[in-house]
Amino acid sequence: MISAEEALQTILKVAQRLPPVSVPLHDALGKVLAEDIRAPDPLPPYPASVKDGYAVIASDGPGEYPVITESRAGNDGLGVTLTPGTVAYVTTGGPIPDGADAVVQALIFVLWDVILRKML
Repeated sequence: MISAEEALQTILKVAQRLPPVSVPLHDALGKVLAEDIRAPDPLPPYPASVKDGYAVIASDGPGEYPVITESRAGNDGLGVTLTPGTVAYVTTGGPIPDGADAVVQALIFVLWDVILRKML
């Protein structure tokens, strides 16, 4: 009996890469792409949040800050710029306002509020 490593080397010596083929999209299930696919334009056409939360300037640190806008998927919040000491509520897919460099997940705020209320 040969080792697993020897068996692998034997297979790799005789195996050949298959040429790429084009198939209709509905026949592509289970296939592997032969090359990367790139979209001609970015979608969405702006930096978008991947979670519901608050767009913040991280260097502001913890604290209470005024919410200056709500940014939902689509074009809400476009053209808004965060300045130090302000935050923006963003939903999943919503544009991240200029000036923001982080999004704090909304659930974290809810949990923090619950913990504080129990302590008081």
